[in-house]
Amino acid sequence: MAFEVVLSDKSKKFENKSESEHVSFCDIGEFAGIKDYIMECPDAKLTMNSKLFLKDLMKFTGMEMSFGYMEPDTVGPFSHKHKLNEEVYIVLSGNGTMTVDNKDYSLKEGSVMRIDPAGVRKLSSGNKGLTYICIQTKRNSLEGYTMTDGEIL
Repeated sequence: MAFEVVLSDKSKKFENKSESEHVSFCDIGEFAGIKDYIMECPDAKLTMNSKLFLKDLMKFTGMEMSFGYMEPDTVGPFSHKHKLNEEVYIVLSGNGTMTVDNKDYSLKEGSVMRIDPAGVRKLSSGNKGLTYICIQTKRNSLEGYTMTDGEIL
């Protein structure tokens, strides 16, 4: 069963949202404001505070991307893994720990971590809280990149 995740009516809204044939654009505000976003998954009766999923809101077709914030000294609500998607976490500020397959990795501003779909992961924040970007994309799906996919006009 596929679950839809939507921006809550109680959530902060995008600024300057605009769409055209080739562009989806918005301002989400300063990264410190991520905590003002609230996402809901009605089918699972789940509300996610301090989380902003962008796939549907920005009309992504090849990835999911989310911004997240965790208050200081918070343990993520569950461990999880994926069927097809690898994840990349980019820490924007704060500190924390990502546990993957029972091994802890210390995170701080500037940390970047890729996790294979089968890796069982759980995220926890440290004493400074944690603001991060998470990108999901299908493992081994990249066929072109940088200049192999680009065309100089």
